[in-house]
Amino acid sequence: MTLDADKVRQFQCAVGAKPDGIFGPATLNLGLAWIAAHGGTEAPEPVTPAQPPTGLADPRSEGILATLHPQVQQLFRDLLRAINAAVAPAVGKWISGYRGEAEQNALYAKGRTAPGPSVTSAPWPTSSHNGGGGTTGFACDIGFFSADGTYIDEGPQYDVAGKLARAAGFHWGADFGDRPHICLRPPTLRAMGETAFINALIKRVNNGIAVWP
Repeated sequence: MTLDADKVRQFQCAVGAKPDGIFGPATLNLGLAWIAAHGGTEAPEPVTPAQPPTGLADPRSEGILATLHPQVQQLFRDLLRAINAAVAPAVGKWISGYRGEAEQNALYAKGRTAPGPSVTSAPWPTSSHNGGGGTTGFACDIGFFSADGTYIDEGPQYDVAGKLARAAGFHWGADFGDRPHICLRPPTLRAMGETAFINALIKRVNNGIAVWP
């Protein structure tokens, strides 16, 4: 599976790339130039991806991808390749995917009934990480690491990742203050606002209706 070809073509037309539906190095470089020219994060020097977009991600990311709905796994894998080509020498990895009820509610309790800073405003099953209360998710959180492996908590890499994700048809959590959060919704639910999307997903799960498409 590849990135949504129609979305890629729309993006290519917007940035002046050949509209062939393939998210390759030429499209990536023109996209970064467009982001820089339109008031986004300053783009790094264009680089060519070191690995083909269909290759496996790093082991940590692959473990996260395995928790997602099967229809979105390769799409997230391809997106990560594009992101890493854009942010080198920093390295992006998926660091959180599907969350079950216990994990989601434990995170929700932080800063409320449990010690520590607030992590999420979404109790189970109201995060896209929960897949509407199902057993697979539709969202990943991305983390960035320097060449020596140091975690980058804040940096322009998150803006580059989010804007590339949006261009490819994903939803970016910056809309509600969560810059590492990237979600790919089922096609029939993509036009909804976040709350409506979650409610529709929960309704489908509760009624035994397939969540894709």
